[in-house]
Amino acid sequence: MIVDLDRETITVRKRNWYLIGVDEYILAFRYVRRIEIDSHLVGADISIRATGGTAEAKLLTKRDVKRIEEMLITNNSRMRGIVFH
Repeated sequence: MIVDLDRETITVRKRNWYLIGVDEYILAFRYVRRIEIDSHLVGADISIRATGGTAEAKLLTKRDVKRIEEMLITNNSRMRGIVFH
């Protein structure tokens, strides 16, 4: 999961079903509606819901998930547009 603050996008890349190639999902910050974090004993998963779908990243470190969440919320407070639930 790549959070680009300059372009205000979230890019998620993952192996496709056939293990040949990579699927890439790009979400703009303005379409993000919900951030869900599922913490485990070791690591965490993050799910970012947008008006067009969902971007998920699994088995990240808890520190990375927290940084992604803080980046999105900080940018949201500057933009005054998105309301996270």
